[in-house]
Amino acid sequence: MVKAWILTIASGRCECCLKSAPFLKTDGMPYLEVHHLRRLADGGSDTISNTVAVCPNCHRQLHFGSDSTSLAEQMLARLSRLRAE
Repeated sequence: MVKAWILTIASGRCECCLKSAPFLKTDGMPYLEVHHLRRLADGGSDTISNTVAVCPNCHRQLHFGSDSTSLAEQMLARLSRLRAE
């Protein structure tokens, strides 16, 4: 499963802002959300090369922020597993 793998490799750190997850879930795991750089609705793939683990603030910023494109480009440049789709 892509979501589980992405959350595991993130090791509790947001892959956008690089800060620790904001809190631990009831199971003791860090809370991060999985974001598709190219939305599934736009033909993006549900693969590790198109997904990142991000904190809730960065997730909202990636969807609604004026700098969302530059944030995605920064992650594409920094994380070798990612591929632009």
